[in-house]
Amino acid sequence: MPPTARPDTSRAKAALQVVLVAAILLVSLALGQATRPAGRGLSPRDVAQGVLVGGGLLLGSVAVALAVSRERWDTLGFRREAPAAVLTRGLLGLGACYLLAGAGTVVYALAAGLDPARLAAEKTAALSGFAALPRALILPLSLFTGVYEELVFRGFFLSRLRAALSRSPRDHAAAAGAVVLSSALFAVGHLYQSMLGVVQTFAIGLVLGALAVRRGNVWPCVVAHTGINLIGMIALRFT
Repeated sequence: MPPTARPDTSRAKAALQVVLVAAILLVSLALGQATRPAGRGLSPRDVAQGVLVGGGLLLGSVAVALAVSRERWDTLGFRREAPAAVLTRGLLGLGACYLLAGAGTVVYALAAGLDPARLAAEKTAALSGFAALPRALILPLSLFTGVYEELVFRGFFLSRLRAALSRSPRDHAAAAGAVVLSSALFAVGHLYQSMLGVVQTFAIGLVLGALAVRRGNVWPCVVAHTGINLIGMIALRFT
């Protein structure tokens, strides 16, 4: 069964949960931007602190939302499945993410009349703090980010948006709308990556959201997301 809020969760309650956690996400992003000196890029310390503080804040917000509503963590779409199946679907999702993100890059470059190479260089500069991370932090940060962001965006936002948009878990239009809206929130959370990063993150969100809905399980999304993080951080060290 695709991940959705439990059947007795009202549409209004699900919508309120989305609004409150989304507000916390936006406020935390604004505060992070306001406290960083203008013109200064992300340092490795900024990256590590941002991941830990931001991740902890969002996980805490989701935990509070579930506790107040007396809902269980299994309403977020994490279910048991054969590890081989999770890995296979996650790797397929990883490939699909790169394909759609690549297509999004081309469309954005053409629409904006910009050179794709220039856009890529701007994104690389915005992510310079990741390139300078100690090697020992690459795997832990990749894994932690992959888990907490999938829990928040595909587990919490996607399921609650589906519940807010329709009472039926089989409403395909509601599922599609929830995938788009949760992907938009996912993209906004990556504004620090430049506009190209936002476009690519939105595309990745669409793939991961569709994967979560199709498989009824968020674990393959965690595999794909962690893989993207690992590949990206390693690639940055060679640019």
